[in-house]
Amino acid sequence: MKTVGEFIKEKRKERGISARQLAQRAGVSDAHIIYLENAKREPTLPTLKKILDALGVSFQDFISETGYSDVNVEPVQMKRLYQIPVVTWVTAGRWKEVCDAFEPGDADEWIESDVRGRNVFALKVIGDSMEPEFKEGEIIIVNPHVEASPNDFIVVKNRNEEATFKQLKKYGSKWVLHPLNPKYPDQEVKKGEFKIIGKVVKKEKRY
Repeated sequence: MKTVGEFIKEKRKERGISARQLAQRAGVSDAHIIYLENAKREPTLPTLKKILDALGVSFQDFISETGYSDVNVEPVQMKRLYQIPVVTWVTAGRWKEVCDAFEPGDADEWIESDVRGRNVFALKVIGDSMEPEFKEGEIIIVNPHVEASPNDFIVVKNRNEEATFKQLKKYGSKWVLHPLNPKYPDQEVKKGEFKIIGKVVKKEKRY
């Protein structure tokens, strides 16, 4: 028997459509489709019916191939998800104050996360300076309202409004931006030379 995720992925590929296209047809987020296909969530019955309709698959065919019944796909307890904009590093570097809000036009992509907060935004990790903990392409979620402390992961910008992602360290009176990858050196910074945009509060893997 196939799992729900295997069934959805198989039928989607048979029809030659992407996860995003299926999501659009079913009226759900593309992230939700990916989560289902990778067995990170179980669908509620109403959502499952939307996806099956979008795939042009009958509920009976679904049951016969997966062994699921109405009881199996009743709603399960899940954390509430919020839409968060994935902005560019250039956009993040232009961020000014915590009252700034990212509008729909500021992001070409949005993700779902259980992180809640005003002005919360996401960035895609670039480069390898924060490996092995953070790999290129992974998503970090930043909250500009959470005060950062030494050893926290932060997004910070310099006077040229260039944003970067580092770990904040303090040695006595010295502040240091620390890359986790040992092949890169620490960067000592002085007050006024950098501005913390926000604290990284979560990492979201993408598949």
